[in-house]
Formats: sequence, C-alpha cells, structure tokens
Amino acid sequence: MLRAFIIEDEAPARERLAALLAALTPPCTLAGTADSIASAEKWLRQNPAPDLIFADIQLGDGLSLELFRTIPVPCPVVFVTAHDDYLLEAFAAHGIAYLLKPVKPAALEAAVRKYRELGRHFAGNLATLAASLEKPARRQRILAQRGTSFQPVAIAEVAYFFSETKLTFLVTRSGEKCLVNEPLATLAGELDPAHFFRVNRNYLAHASAVKSFSSVGKGRLAVQLQPRPANEVLVSQENAAAFRAWAGR
Repeated sequence: MLRAFIIEDEAPARERLAALLAALTPPCTLAGTADSIASAEKWLRQNPAPDLIFADIQLGDGLSLELFRTIPVPCPVVFVTAHDDYLLEAFAAHGIAYLLKPVKPAALEAAVRKYRELGRHFAGNLATLAASLEKPARRQRILAQRGTSFQPVAIAEVAYFFSETKLTFLVTRSGEKCLVNEPLATLAGELDPAHFFRVNRNYLAHASAVKSFSSVGKGRLAVQLQPRPANEVLVSQENAAAFRAWAGR
C-alpha cells in the first residue's frame, strides 16, 4: 500500500487531502503529516522514507521548495498549492504533479496513477538492467586466423590465449596455434571468469588447461598448462591467492 506524507500548514486542507487519499482505489495510507518546513524536515530525518510526498508550497515558515534544497528528496513529490507561480521550480525539485487547491479527486487520482506508472516503468528497467549485470553476454566464438584464412573457433575448444611480440594467439585443446586479432585485456573482459583466468600479462588460461601448479619461491606459482607452452608460466605473488581460489572452484 502506498505510504503518503503530507506537508500542509492548514489543518482543514490537510485533513481533506488525507481523506481523499484514503478514498482512492486502492487507498493510500498516511505515513505522517507536518505543518511547517521545520517539522517536515524533522519527520523526514527521523522516519523511514514515504513512497510519495504531498507538499503545499507556501507554508508559514517559508516555501517547501527550500526544504527539498536542504535535504535529499527521499521520493517523488506532488505539490499542492493555491497558485501556479512555482510550477517550474516544483518540477525541478522531484515534482511529478502540480495540483491546485481545492484539490479535485480526479486530479489527485491522476497524480497517484502517474506515480504508480512511473514506478512500474523504472522497476522494469531496473530489473532488465540487473538481469544484464547478473548474466552478462559472454563470447561463444573467437575469430582466428589460419594462414590467410579466418575461421571461428568455439570457446569450448580453446585451452589458453597468450601474447608474444605484441601479437595474440590461441592454442586449442588439440594443440593447434592460431593468430587472434584481439588483445588479451579485451578477451579477459568478454570471457566467463569462472572458466578463464588472466594468469599473468601474457597468458589467459581455461581451467581445463591447468594441469597442475607449484610454488617456486617469493609467493609465486609455476603453472603447468596442457598443451604445454614454450615458455614458463608464472603467477605473481599478488595474484597467487586469487589463482588458487579460482582453480579450486
């Protein structure tokens, strides 16, 4: 149920607005009220944020717009006023609607409906964004160069990537070496970290290619890859703990 907070210095107007909110379908519950900038600020600082604020602009101790410039606005605001002099300022202060007194039930219902529609819109966008962050797109193939021809290689066939003389190569599980026109840094960011680990600046290895590893002093690890590379593959002391954790998953 939507929780509303009312900022209104005239008791009859405050009570009427609360009654109109309670009569909506579905009804809005009243989280609290305030009759001044000072009491509103105190309430907002001491209580959980409401879902929606209804605020008269001209209060006995100043403009409610000043309140929202003083403290972070915890939720959208519907401004209720007898004048339309502050329309632009209201929408600059998280306002989603501007109702003129006396508030008409239809106008109030439209303001609350707008709030709910905005909530569904942004909730949907956030859900989509969260899903994309939780399950980012991962590369399924790599375009490799064999002589003068190019051929897609499935990630499942790759044992590891390595760089040499500013070029990047991949080595398949069967031991075939191919040129790849992408830097290791780019590949590391696009491949599943559960399967690939940037062993050092020159090697990016698949977990299935790690045959074994051993300590070689100063906190470093020597990694035995399969197929066996031409050069020794070392993990630095700084990355050793992360590599151990990854290899043991």
